[in-house]
Amino acid sequence: LVYLSTVDADGNPQVGPKGSMTVLDPSHLQYLEKTKGEAYENIKRGSKVALVAADVPSHTAVRVLATAEVHEDDDYAKKVLAKTEFPNAFVVNLNIEEVFA
Repeated sequence: LVYLSTVDADGNPQVGPKGSMTVLDPSHLQYLEKTKGEAYENIKRGSKVALVAADVPSHTAVRVLATAEVHEDDDYAKKVLAKTEFPNAFVVNLNIEEVFA
């Protein structure tokens, strides 16, 4: 499970799980924004994101810093969402800037 962190306009952190996170290619991740809550609002305001995925049995983790690109009701979002069970979600692509392993 991947956890995504953002900051609000006052610099307060917000973190939450993103169960729909997928790898698009070596430089991009994608998730479906279903709740449209705090993290989403922070991203729309321009917050960078940090992600972490940990493998508990092996005691390893990967951290990622990224910038987000939001797709709301555009052709790209419609194409992605047509393959899912979440037609009302928004699509968020993450452009990976740095990976810490």
